[in-house]
Amino acid sequence: MSFEYGKTLRNGMALCALAGVLNGCANTGDLGNLMGSLNQGANKYNVSYLKQTIIPGETTKGQVTQMFGAPTNEELNSTSASNESNWTYEKTDEGLDKYMKLAHKYVSTENSLKMYEASAQLSKAQTVANDVSSVTGTKPGQSQAQGSVLTIYFVDDVVKYYRVY
Repeated sequence: MSFEYGKTLRNGMALCALAGVLNGCANTGDLGNLMGSLNQGANKYNVSYLKQTIIPGETTKGQVTQMFGAPTNEELNSTSASNESNWTYEKTDEGLDKYMKLAHKYVSTENSLKMYEASAQLSKAQTVANDVSSVTGTKPGQSQAQGSVLTIYFVDDVVKYYRVY
């Protein structure tokens, strides 16, 4: 067996395994759950989840850290008389997206392009799964209730308000 044939066979088997997992998840309606498990912490970009977990005037920085971890960016308003700050969480800097960025640094250009193509196909599959779930009524459409950036504004270490966009 030549090296190139073995490499092609290994890549083919990996793609078959991935297709099997995605097919199994799609058949049980769990594609969203699979993607969620690969991108832990994605709930922080879901508006209905935030309405239940962050209460302005009550939720503290410690509680936010416990729920969502360290922010991507932290700013302090030094001109304010009170202790005002804001924390920003960005979806592209965590979970699967974070690992994909790292992987692209260490693979060949050819493999990097294949990874982008596979990622685009997964994104399309997720969109189709969401659309089917929305039409069949098995899961409410979440496209309007999701964002990719969460900014939480604090006064004296207590949440003043937050924005998702």
